Amino acid sequence: MLYNTLNYKIDPQALTIKAHSGDSISIRPKTCQLLILLLKNAGSPVSKQTILEKVWSNSVVAEQVVFQSINELRQLFENEAVIKTIPKQGYVWLPTVTIDKPTAKKAHSYNLLWLIVIFACCAALSAYIFNFASNSSATSMQHTKTVSGSVIILPVQNTIEGNDHNWVRLGMMDQVIQRLPNNQEHGVLQTDYVLEVLDRAGASLSGVQAPHIKQLFIVSGAEIIVSSKLSGTPHDYQLSYVLHFKNTEQKGALFGRDIQTIIDQFSELVGEHIGTEKVLASRNYHADFNNEMLGVAIDLKLEGQYQAAKPLLESIVITDPDNLTAQRLLINVLYEENDLDAVNERLALVIPIAENLNDKSELTRLYYLRAISYLLKGDNRLAEQQINQALDIASNNNDWLFMAYSKDLQARMAQKQGDYERAKQLYLEAKAHHQVLKCPVGESSVWASLALLAKKQNKVEEFNIALNKAKQIAKNRALTKQLKYLNTLNY
Repeated sequence: MLYNTLNYKIDPQALTIKAHSGDSISIRPKTCQLLILLLKNAGSPVSKQTILEKVWSNSVVAEQVVFQSINELRQLFENEAVIKTIPKQGYVWLPTVTIDKPTAKKAHSYNLLWLIVIFACCAALSAYIFNFASNSSATSMQHTKTVSGSVIILPVQNTIEGNDHNWVRLGMMDQVIQRLPNNQEHGVLQTDYVLEVLDRAGASLSGVQAPHIKQLFIVSGAEIIVSSKLSGTPHDYQLSYVLHFKNTEQKGALFGRDIQTIIDQFSELVGEHIGTEKVLASRNYHADFNNEMLGVAIDLKLEGQYQAAKPLLESIVITDPDNLTAQRLLINVLYEENDLDAVNERLALVIPIAENLNDKSELTRLYYLRAISYLLKGDNRLAEQQINQALDIASNNNDWLFMAYSKDLQARMAQKQGDYERAKQLYLEAKAHHQVLKCPVGESSVWASLALLAKKQNKVEEFNIALNKAKQIAKNRALTKQLKYLNTLNY
């Protein structure tokens, strides 16, 4: 059965529209379902409630989705008055509608053809079933298995003009990341680390292209990379997204009157695909990356322009002391300037703020930075205390990256103290944490550290084995900077 209206043919089974010329017209499935509902009731009003019950029966959505689809239909038939809104009654399809039904002969031939196809399929199925049974368990597990490795949420491409939406690129991205907790199988990379990975892949913050996606998979341990673009107008937003898997991708779009609703929907959607049991509820968390100046400062820092980034970060933390990301990045810049007194003063100021905000992720990083500060001052006892605190919080939070970093720092401390066996064990534990994220840079770096540890002990064979493994990973994953460093190491 086909519906005919305005020289268009609408197929309710395939949810497609074709023009009189035979050309297919692009339309979203839900919008097409709404069109069909209006066509079935042409000349009579269909209420919003009926539309929601018929078209979105399996979803909990706001009335905005109806308005959005009605607008799409009006744009599709832009030269015609097709839909009339009747206050308190609903929407009426105005043009004439006719229906093409298959003749009995055609239906009989169609059914006969399907009987032949079904018979052939059954014969093939009986031959196939043994092989399928042996593999069905594994296949089922593959489709239901939680994602392992790392998940990368890319900066949101913002196409809406005006300063009011400048924060979207990093701010919206960061809010989605914060809503997706890590688990035992995977880790969602934090915003500033994602930016480092982008830099490693040679990708721009302003727009990641298809070749960059391929490179990101190579240089990172990502199992899923999520890209998105915000368009529309205020109170009529559209977020188009692509879930990039290693061998395929899935596209879609979300609609909403406000950005927070879009963020909520997007977080839930990504959470379902990566196997997160429960996405963190929307809350009034402090959105550090909503500050556009922070994005500029990060760009400068990644380019090594620390002196240019410093005043921007200082300006942010003066007006917004709770911006822990800016505080931590300022501490990193002070480290680059070798200003340890300023580092310690800033840490003493910021850690109580992080404790008060109960920001576990930032606390882990701040304790880690303070451990390094104590090490540089030669206070190993306090350094050990701080790194243990960082490791405890990271472990409870499944923060695999900083579990690895903390173990690595402990290994370096043990190596410095001459406890080589403990250092080796700690390096291996760090490598295991990097492997959860499938992080090639981390794994290659640990093998390099194991090579240098073997060199300290005059173990030539162990040195060569470890260094070769580090180089092999760097070559396979196109880690140019890492490979350049590894080539400087020799016995």
